[in-house]
Amino acid sequence: MSAPAVAGYTVVACAAVPCRGEPADVLRAVLRDCVVGSAMGVLVVAGCTMGPTGCRLRPAGPVVVVQPCDADRRPSGAAVRIGPVRTAEDVAAVRDWLRAGRFDPAALPARLTALQGAAARN
Repeated sequence: MSAPAVAGYTVVACAAVPCRGEPADVLRAVLRDCVVGSAMGVLVVAGCTMGPTGCRLRPAGPVVVVQPCDADRRPSGAAVRIGPVRTAEDVAAVRDWLRAGRFDPAALPARLTALQGAAARN
């Protein structure tokens, strides 16, 4: 049984050096489209979400963090770290996952949630 859709979300896209380049530009454009098409999505472009040590220890590629929230913008579930997002298939998986609005990490390909476990251990 899948989780119910939530009211909204905040997606934080990293703009630090390891997350820059063509895949990141395409990903940010797709994230922007998802947010514009959502009722309560917010896109934040920020610096590294993993800290300098965590960032150096991971494969290069764009990383995003998605925080589900309620109608008052309060967190309503665990934040999900996604990445690195490297291919057009990865971008499509993130887009479809955001549009579904359920924010269950298990609904993403395992390659996109490997950092989720690392974040919990840090």
